[in-house]
Amino acid sequence: MGAPEGEKGRNDQGMSIKRKAKTAGTFEVRIEKLVYGGSGLAHHEGKVVFVPFSVPGDRLLVRPVEEKKTFVRAEIVQILKPAKGRIAPVCAHFARCGGCHWQQLEYSRQIEAKRQILEEIFYHRFPQTRDLPIAMRASALPYGYRSRARIQIRGSGSESSAGFFRCGSHTVEDVEYCPLLRPLLNEALHSVRQFTLKVDANTSSRELDMASSEEEDAWATARPEAVEEQAGTLLLGTGTGEQMLRRRVGEFTYFVTAASFFQANDFMVAELVDLVRKCAENAGHASALDLFAGVGLFSLPLARQFAEVIAIEGSPPAVRLCSRNAKTAGIGNMQVVCADVCTWLQSREARARSHDLIVLDPPRTGAGPEAMEAIRELAPGSIIYVSCDPQTLARDLARLSPRAYEISFVEGLDMFPQTYHFETVVRLAKNR
Repeated sequence: MGAPEGEKGRNDQGMSIKRKAKTAGTFEVRIEKLVYGGSGLAHHEGKVVFVPFSVPGDRLLVRPVEEKKTFVRAEIVQILKPAKGRIAPVCAHFARCGGCHWQQLEYSRQIEAKRQILEEIFYHRFPQTRDLPIAMRASALPYGYRSRARIQIRGSGSESSAGFFRCGSHTVEDVEYCPLLRPLLNEALHSVRQFTLKVDANTSSRELDMASSEEEDAWATARPEAVEEQAGTLLLGTGTGEQMLRRRVGEFTYFVTAASFFQANDFMVAELVDLVRKCAENAGHASALDLFAGVGLFSLPLARQFAEVIAIEGSPPAVRLCSRNAKTAGIGNMQVVCADVCTWLQSREARARSHDLIVLDPPRTGAGPEAMEAIRELAPGSIIYVSCDPQTLARDLARLSPRAYEISFVEGLDMFPQTYHFETVVRLAKNR
């Protein structure tokens, strides 16, 4: 919160507060709800006020940090009356480290806040969905669930730091232990920290992708060979090169690396795959197209349901892993294509085929208007869109619904407890 030493205290909710009377420039607000992005929303003198680390129902003394014509971004100066559901954060780095946004809020209330956010986005952008019930699935564990993370490394020797970006900056918060990480991943973080402490040479700023596998009791980083070059001895404990890890999801074993995309929540990934599989049950059985296929998380189960599956992925390493995973599973009715998704969708090959189902799981930026228009022109009977950003999801779906497709199912999954992020699965059926 930026208060000088000696001006801060701790209230019984665990949030730092100032032990000072109201000062010039501050004002009181009552938080109405949480919004996508993590902040609480309030109103003051005709403007919307966004307050990070707040809880719906909080009565707060806040100070503006950014003022625009229609809104204000503010920071908490004092919690005048904490709301029901406010708790003490678990992590000592909370509110400095940018990895978490909602540790101050009971987990059950996080789930309801995310459900309301998703519901509000769909009911506002797609009024025809207002009769659809929208649920949010909770994670089995609200902490200790992440088997993948990207850490930032700065400096070397006694001046080194390893951790995560601070809120709204590229300054690194030095973190020895993260409560979101699986035990093996915290072990990896510790090993990387020990390595940076022992290396005495000047090194450039860099980042490492880390992944772990509880099935193999192993972890790996995306660039262990770079570490070996500097140290002579590899301290990461997983061998040289890009170490492959095995991950078991349902009946399938997936080979992954730290650099390849794979869902990070160990306790929700099987539920996500099963939900997509169930959404595909009534979509026909002839042909399915899996866009942004990655290592084949959805492609392999789809190959058990459809006579033919085509997996499109732009990353060559992911394509190799996807092919290997299909071969390991004994799947012979799956074609893996290394191509930019939008480019392939506009190709003669794509337009020459018809598909019962298209599944897409794009990055946070979404599929984009050109890809969505190409999907509309291909006119599959059903579409399943898996998204980690409800705003880009709504933007993309507006290209299809309600003109060409009806949204028949929406459900959220909390793959990212303690943050404002979540996953959404949407099923669309072609209008007759």
